[in-house]
Amino acid sequence: MAEPLRVLIVEDNADHARLACEFLQIAGEFVTEIAGDIETLWAKLAADTYDVVTLDYNLPDGNGLGALRELGARGYTLAVVMVTGRGDERVAAQAIQAGAMDYIVKTGDYLSALPATIQKAARTQTLLRENQRSLEQIRYQALLLNNVHDAVVVWDLNGRITYWNRAAEALFGWGAEIWLGQHASECYQTLFIPPLELPELAPGAPPVTAERCGRRRTGEEFWVDSSLTALEDAAGRAIGVMDVSRDVTARKRLEAQIQAAQTQLTQAVRLAAIGELASGVAHQISNPLTTIIAETQLLRREVAADSALRESLEAIERGGWRAQEAVQRLLDFSRPASAEREPLAVNETIAHALALVGGLIESIGVSLAVELAEGLPAVPANARQLEDLWVNLLLLARDGTNDGQPHTVRLCSSLDDAGQVRVVVADDGRPIPAEQLPGVFEPDFTGPPAGRGTGLELSICREIVRQHAGQIAAASAPGQGVAITVTLPTR
Repeated sequence: MAEPLRVLIVEDNADHARLACEFLQIAGEFVTEIAGDIETLWAKLAADTYDVVTLDYNLPDGNGLGALRELGARGYTLAVVMVTGRGDERVAAQAIQAGAMDYIVKTGDYLSALPATIQKAARTQTLLRENQRSLEQIRYQALLLNNVHDAVVVWDLNGRITYWNRAAEALFGWGAEIWLGQHASECYQTLFIPPLELPELAPGAPPVTAERCGRRRTGEEFWVDSSLTALEDAAGRAIGVMDVSRDVTARKRLEAQIQAAQTQLTQAVRLAAIGELASGVAHQISNPLTTIIAETQLLRREVAADSALRESLEAIERGGWRAQEAVQRLLDFSRPASAEREPLAVNETIAHALALVGGLIESIGVSLAVELAEGLPAVPANARQLEDLWVNLLLLARDGTNDGQPHTVRLCSSLDDAGQVRVVVADDGRPIPAEQLPGVFEPDFTGPPAGRGTGLELSICREIVRQHAGQIAAASAPGQGVAITVTLPTR
């Protein structure tokens, strides 16, 4: 059984008050008390709790409308039914505006309508309280969601965005006032690369988690670890979808750097193995070459100066020495680099690099133009590392021009205005796309730029230049190929 409604009847006419109590007791489960004036009203409210107050307009120490307004000011949330005299409908309207649930005009058999009016007022007040609690809970939840570090976006079953917290504003760069009410498929889902496709989400199903790449309002890309969850009401019915996203860009960058480091390590191991193989092959070639050169020299001594064979023997000897020089360069290149630095002629290290890979460039039909300034000051450097630097840059230029068309690779050295040695390796091959150019030296660069190398060589080159306290820059434009400029200090 429901608890009886506690009703306080505020009425200065004792007969009217008594009749009202009797009607209520006959009509149903009511517990009634009487207050004959406003002062007694406050005393009873302070001493006990009530569900409904019937408030007469005319009272000895004031009027019911003023008491109604003061109820709210004192923090009472009672259901109030205003009781007015004949012709006081204007007062009744003011009472409703001031917060009364209903009103009764003292005319005819008005008391018969009192029980139903009080029950209706009590039900309405209960609904208002429940609604208020729900609103307070929603506000509290919204406050919590606004203060979490994860971005929270909610949309209803029609796909309209209904919630967008402050973390989402910070993450995506778009304010809630822009997206609320918009269709998620037309705005939010397009912020991801590729655009977000929503899976089927049934109420009670586990969240669907995934790592996704997104794009901020500024165009900057980032990564999030997100969780898509079906929202349901108290009855278990689906009412929408919530996406909780956590910014994991820093972790993804770290993972990419680790992956790049692992790739570089693998490459280093492979190069070391190739170096050992090259060293072994070079030794195997060096011995026969020594024999060829020595025997040719002996034969040349036995042949007369005017003999036709002498020119052939001299050509064989020159070829042997050139091959021997190439073998020596290969042996030098395969040896581990030391950390020592000494004053070096940059042009000499360039010449050694050209001896190693110049033939590879010309073998694909690409012209090699070399302009080395004379009298350049020495730079404190590691010879092996500088040779590695030029070899890498030349091989990248070869990759960029290896398309069967006529191209030119230019290698120039000069002294800049600041007294530093500047080396430029340029080609007229495939350009690096403008969007890739700012990160072309990054170790976590994904994929080779314009089909040049493996994507790691330029980061290795930057590290070599950094170790020599120099600067490296890349320039590229459609129809102009790629130019890499290296600047090395002379002290």
